[in-house]
Amino acid sequence: QAPQLDPPAVERPSPHRGLRGPLPGASMAGDDDTKVTTPGVVDMKVTAKKPLGFYVRSAKSFFTGLETEGGEKKEPVDVLNISGLGEAINVAVAAATAVDTEGLGKITKVETSYPEMTTNGSQRGC
Repeated sequence: QAPQLDPPAVERPSPHRGLRGPLPGASMAGDDDTKVTTPGVVDMKVTAKKPLGFYVRSAKSFFTGLETEGGEKKEPVDVLNISGLGEAINVAVAAATAVDTEGLGKITKVETSYPEMTTNGSQRGC
């Protein structure tokens, strides 16, 4: 089992922290890749299957907001949690770093972990 980067939490400095509502249908990185957990907080899962630029643009879009093709306006989020497994760890870090470098957000936490494995009733780390 590959180590899991869980997650670099990137926060956008905001005087309105916690006052923004959830983003209905927030899916800038794809429906399966993002999830609104609490108002103003989005979890974005990255993979090694899509190009790095895709996730960098998506992460930036979450902090700047955008207008969809249908004319629906997506408001910026306050917190974006980016996570990746195995080979996608570098993608997650690069997306978070791009947001931090451009001043759109600040990396507040980076965490790695190994899942507990159960073998014949006993648990051990990878």
